[in-house]
Amino acid sequence: MKFEEINKSGALELYHALESICSERVRMALYEKNIKDWIDHPMLLFKDEQFDPEYLRLNSKAQVPTLIHNGHVIRESSIICNYIEDVFPEPVLKPDSPQARARMHEWIKNTDEALYQAVSSLSFSMVFRDRLNEMSEEMREAHFAQQTDIERIHRQRSCVQYGTRSPYVLRAVVAWEKMMQEIETTLQSNEPWIMGDQYSLVEIALAPFMARIQDLKILPVWITDRPLSSEWWKRVQKRESFVLAEVGIGSADIEAYGEAGKKYGEEIKELHEWYLKDSFDCGRAFRINGKN
Repeated sequence: MKFEEINKSGALELYHALESICSERVRMALYEKNIKDWIDHPMLLFKDEQFDPEYLRLNSKAQVPTLIHNGHVIRESSIICNYIEDVFPEPVLKPDSPQARARMHEWIKNTDEALYQAVSSLSFSMVFRDRLNEMSEEMREAHFAQQTDIERIHRQRSCVQYGTRSPYVLRAVVAWEKMMQEIETTLQSNEPWIMGDQYSLVEIALAPFMARIQDLKILPVWITDRPLSSEWWKRVQKRESFVLAEVGIGSADIEAYGEAGKKYGEEIKELHEWYLKDSFDCGRAFRINGKN
């Protein structure tokens, strides 16, 4: 793809990928602010456009999204969403009080730290594993060699080699269980949104992750017995920004994700039940080379 010179005219430019969870967050934030005239730079991740030397000048991590505004480059989806909220304050996506804002940032930090790796592990073990294993060893190693983060390399290698037996998949199951426990407990206040009566950046941070495990057909593992979370999720999906941002796997891949859910969903459910029954035994059984 062709990379333009950094625009200093005040226009918003977004380098993003349609299927990228982090890109979906930013698109949701833009549409919540009724910003629809941003300059669109779609990228094809499976064609490795994120590793183009010109793009690496904008984002050395070879990640999307990247936002450009007034000649400034802003990276990391949660930071970009917060930036959009600060620059375009209406409609408001943050609570008023400093205490509530601190709590909001805690939620977002937890999604960044726990759910990003969790969804990546589940996606790689259930979907991308088969794709990468169909490659020649040379092509597969070339894929890993391009990665810029050593933690991501270890996670991907483990998920590709061991599938749902990877210890990273167990971590993912636990991360989702803890997050859904927190969501259900928070919604017991009978308010419609995580931050109370205000739809906020928390929903934007969470929604694309929820959509991904829904597309993998494994969301019921965590949400079936949580009625408050289930109703909250229905409300999130009805937001215009959710629809306009095209959150979720597109039509080209939705069948493959559904098939992956059928193939591996029962294994994820069993891991979840095992963890709930005896978390110590479950964790002890998982070693770096998979489950006994």
